Amino acid sequence: MASSTITSKGQMTVPKAIRDRFHLESGDRVDFVVDDDRIILVPATRSLADLARILPAAKRRVTLDEMDRAIRTRGGSRP
Repeated sequence: MASSTITSKGQMTVPKAIRDRFHLESGDRVDFVVDDDRIILVPATRSLADLARILPAAKRRVTLDEMDRAIRTRGGSRP
């Protein structure tokens, strides 16, 4: 079992084996989930691939020209 010590400033280091297993890097965020008398550390940073799966599949492909045209006609106005 991996362990860590909490510093006087309330900080702790996630052991390298845990960082490697969950692909955690400097700057990544984690959530603390309290479950009765346990604390569960959950990666909160998601990869772009994870986020892409949230969106539904596109109904049709859009060309770059169509994107540019939509930006010019709708993107320039401010409410």
